[in-house]
Amino acid sequence: MGDIIEFSQKPPPPKDIVLVDHIDVAFCIWAINMYGIPNDEEMREGYGLVGPEDLSSLQIDFVIECLEVAIDSDELTDKGKLIISRLLANSRSA
Repeated sequence: MGDIIEFSQKPPPPKDIVLVDHIDVAFCIWAINMYGIPNDEEMREGYGLVGPEDLSSLQIDFVIECLEVAIDSDELTDKGKLIISRLLANSRSA
């Protein structure tokens, strides 16, 4: 038998969230502010609220985790859940 060439495994593609318009941005920001930062006034000290300019500095996994919590919430209408579901589907296929 000849020499066996070993190939390294292909690294997983980097995660990404596809934000199509300002509505997608707004839903991400809402989910982060609702579920990603502490809601208790004392615990929130030093955090502040997240705005559109902060999205690029946040880890993708953190944003996706906030969206996953938000989709199960009672605060959203069916249309809102549909938007978040699309964001999550696009982030998995990106």
